[in-house]
Amino acid sequence: MRGEVRFSEDLRQLAAEASELAVCLCGQCQNFHLLWPYLRLAGASGGDVRSPLVHSMLHHLLSKTSARILIAGSADSGLLAVVARAASSDAEIVVLDRCETPLEICGRFAARWSLSIETLHLDLMELSLQSGFDVVFAHSLLQFIPADRRVDVLARMRRSLRPDGRLVIVFRTSARIEGNLLPEYRESYPKHLIGQLDAMNVVLPEPRDNFTRRVEAYAEERRVREGAHATRAEVAHLIETAGFEIENLTQIEAEQSAPFQQLTAKIAKERFVAIARSRS
Repeated sequence: MRGEVRFSEDLRQLAAEASELAVCLCGQCQNFHLLWPYLRLAGASGGDVRSPLVHSMLHHLLSKTSARILIAGSADSGLLAVVARAASSDAEIVVLDRCETPLEICGRFAARWSLSIETLHLDLMELSLQSGFDVVFAHSLLQFIPADRRVDVLARMRRSLRPDGRLVIVFRTSARIEGNLLPEYRESYPKHLIGQLDAMNVVLPEPRDNFTRRVEAYAEERRVREGAHATRAEVAHLIETAGFEIENLTQIEAEQSAPFQQLTAKIAKERFVAIARSRS
């Protein structure tokens, strides 16, 4: 690890590990967890939290002695790396996910960096912890939760916070992928993703035809989730309905490769980070 940036990730190694683990451990989420590191390599996701603003927010909130933070849903080790860089050395980090694949990946990342973490194999819709955390960090999570359960899940996260705790939530808004854009999206998404990986000489985890079909299936899964929220006001309303008071809501930039930036522009996708506390 000499010469490496502390808590850095080897995305090629991560992709290889995720492809093996997802086949063994995942259910319906297999495409997502297998492909996520490849999307990060290709600059397709826009989901990496590289914003200095997010780092600054987390660093400020986690600077207190023995701060305890819950990472509420983790696609791979990306969010853990962000939190580890922002937190003090004595912070207590808990990673929650309903799938064992990202928990195993986070465990391996923690072992590699001699980082102490706790993993919690649990669906957020069943979270019942009370007053346990100084910070709950959720990233691009809401679109994975059924619309009629989003307020309840946010309320569960609120109840898991200590009285002076904060929710840090990154979310996205966009139009839906439909109409004339739909056939273009279905053709271009797999082509651009695999093209980017080829240009980087990334070894695919399975025969090209199989991988292409997997990406096509994932693209459709992603399309269904896209546009879950059209405006930031919609998400702010959900957060407030769950019993939070929003202290800060700011737009952040995402890093994507050119082909995916073009798609993002066509559906007017934007990303935001909010800090909220329980309403007294």
